[in-house]
Amino acid sequence: MTSDHKGFVDRLLAFMDIIYQPGLHLGFAAFWFLSLQGGFVLLSQAEEAWVLSLSTLLGIVTMFLILFYLRAVDEVKDFEYDKQYNPDRPLVSGVVTFRDVYIYWVLAFLFIPVANWVFEPWLAIFVIIDMLYALLLILLEKWLPLMDKNMFFNLVITYPVSIALSFYTLLLSVSIGNVQFDSNAFLLIMTYILAFLHFEIVRKNLWPVMADPGEKFYSFDVGPLPAAFFGFGCGVFAVVGVVCLYSPWSTEGAGAVSGWLPLLALVPAVSALMLFLRNREERYNPRKFAVLFLVVFYAANFVNAIVTNSLTVGI
Repeated sequence: MTSDHKGFVDRLLAFMDIIYQPGLHLGFAAFWFLSLQGGFVLLSQAEEAWVLSLSTLLGIVTMFLILFYLRAVDEVKDFEYDKQYNPDRPLVSGVVTFRDVYIYWVLAFLFIPVANWVFEPWLAIFVIIDMLYALLLILLEKWLPLMDKNMFFNLVITYPVSIALSFYTLLLSVSIGNVQFDSNAFLLIMTYILAFLHFEIVRKNLWPVMADPGEKFYSFDVGPLPAAFFGFGCGVFAVVGVVCLYSPWSTEGAGAVSGWLPLLALVPAVSALMLFLRNREERYNPRKFAVLFLVVFYAANFVNAIVTNSLTVGI
């Protein structure tokens, strides 16, 4: 390996160490994909076994790499904001260069669509569209000034790149043949959309008097209390919605217990709301509880899928 190549690899590892720890994010991608796919199988009218195969590995790796790609896109998209408020970000601090980040984009475009094309060409097309839209967001922030001024409008424009990953999971699951397109699948995706909305809003809410000039939080658009209760409501509806889909009260066996597990996610949701309401005299953001909510939500759904589905291993 030449010194230039070694330097590039070292910078990549440093980039990931700062904002994309591989183990943590691979676990996150796996939980997201497996819990969602397991839920699709459980709720599908096809009543097939949950098949764990090379396609499962493809889905997890795709999710992991696209999330990395989106993070790299954000480094460029948020560069000017990060220079003032997040000076430790790798691009701002000089850990990586713009050239490095652009290479990350190219490598992602070379590997992710090709890997999915080998499995199903239309999956590759779906992935390419999502990745191109992520790049378009850089231009949209310049063309649409409201994206810079209003966090909720920005969320409406940017959130589809993440929502697409849940639909990617559905498309891949349908292509395997043990899941069908039906209302339950779309309702399950809706609960995941709400769960991530809870995470997003709670971690970016702050009492305005404690924010530095120019910082961006959802409380600036609608007020801290409406933002807090809206984020909390998203979490509650996500949890209640997924429990209703599982309907453990009418299930026999272990599913009669595991179907209630998503309710555990309400503990960090309630904690985040209560602590936010109490901490009005010092800068406080319940980010760790927002992360814990999402982890518990995914983990509970994953456990329920493992417990209630028939599992088989394929190729």
